[in-house]
Amino acid sequence: MDQQSIDPGRVIDDSMVALSLSYDMTTDLSMMREVLREMQVDDLQTSYLPMQELLVRIASQPVDLGPMLTQVRWGLVRNAPAVVEFLSEALSRRWLSGSPHVNKAVHVAYVLEAITAAMCNSPVFFDEYVEHVRSKQKAIGIDHEHVFKSFLKMLPSSLNFFGTAKAISLDMALVYFRVGRYLGGADIDEQAVNELHAAGRISLLERKLVSPLCGKDRCACKHWLQVNIYEAGITEYENGFSMNAMAAHVLAEHVARHCHRETFLRRHVVPEGPTQEFYASIEGDDNYVPVVALSEEWKSLYLTWNMAFILGELNNLHYLFPKLLIPSVLCSRSENFLGTRIVSLWVSINSALLLNFNGVDTLTAPAGRREMARVWGEINQGYAEALYTSDLHPDVTALSDSFDERFAQPYANLAKLVMEFMKR
Repeated sequence: MDQQSIDPGRVIDDSMVALSLSYDMTTDLSMMREVLREMQVDDLQTSYLPMQELLVRIASQPVDLGPMLTQVRWGLVRNAPAVVEFLSEALSRRWLSGSPHVNKAVHVAYVLEAITAAMCNSPVFFDEYVEHVRSKQKAIGIDHEHVFKSFLKMLPSSLNFFGTAKAISLDMALVYFRVGRYLGGADIDEQAVNELHAAGRISLLERKLVSPLCGKDRCACKHWLQVNIYEAGITEYENGFSMNAMAAHVLAEHVARHCHRETFLRRHVVPEGPTQEFYASIEGDDNYVPVVALSEEWKSLYLTWNMAFILGELNNLHYLFPKLLIPSVLCSRSENFLGTRIVSLWVSINSALLLNFNGVDTLTAPAGRREMARVWGEINQGYAEALYTSDLHPDVTALSDSFDERFAQPYANLAKLVMEFMKR
């Protein structure tokens, strides 16, 4: 479809109607309490007052969802043209319809946004929430101080092999986030990490996890991000979604060419657009976050690629889609995107794993998911080709050649990337 013929605002508003959502809706208390229980935060005790007050409030009284939905609308119009194009196609094919699961997804998004924003702006809440999740996992036999045992424990009830691997690999990124904060923007090198361990601020495993990311001449996001994107792209390729796998390929190759070393800067991380009052309450004076130079075009392609991947490959969409649509991710400045994305992914992946372990029924994806994902992947391929030719190589045939070369032996090439990362 010609993107110029689409009115993005109208498409999003029509999609809201089709999904039985409205900008004047409020939370349903019984559903909100169910979400809090399933996300294992109904008993979260935190010394961070903004979140403690919010958790009490949303469990006891209805909350206006309009500001969040309005901000999501703004983010889709500004940052996600391929998503809007897919929604336009979905409307024409009558793929969108309301359900209690869609309504629940909005409630999940509200809680996930609050947790993500608070973790990104408060080191205190970050640490308290991570320890809370760890205690829940230890209660069911998952101890992240023992990576291999945790992997074996999680795998039978996990999303899939890559879901388990993703949950564990994200711990490395989360530790890196924490260490960067502890060091207040100073270089993350082996001496600093060893001193943090000696002082008891990080564990032995955390020291080992973050060690490959140390060094002034190293770009931590380069190989780590490539590995995480390609492992999902291989799943798509193996399952017949080659067009969306090509979007993954372009994202990873763009990182290899353009990823600059991240820095930790002191700042308040809030979404762009019509922000809500909550963000003012979580502003801290001594908050350091990772800043990574990734373009708006890369961010936009990543959002739409990952949404199509989730639709085609995973279940429990009501818990996994919101991690890309919450304002802190969708409406983030591109240089803040990787940090907020890591946090929202860590929270949502671990929530989904706990759902499975605690016997909550798995919600399967729509019956027509393969056709939907195929159409979405075709749209994404067009945007991937545009990014490739504008930023990597002027000849689009070079993209086909590099894609074929990468996926001719996908697992062998992924192993090479892993080894490149581990030997850093």
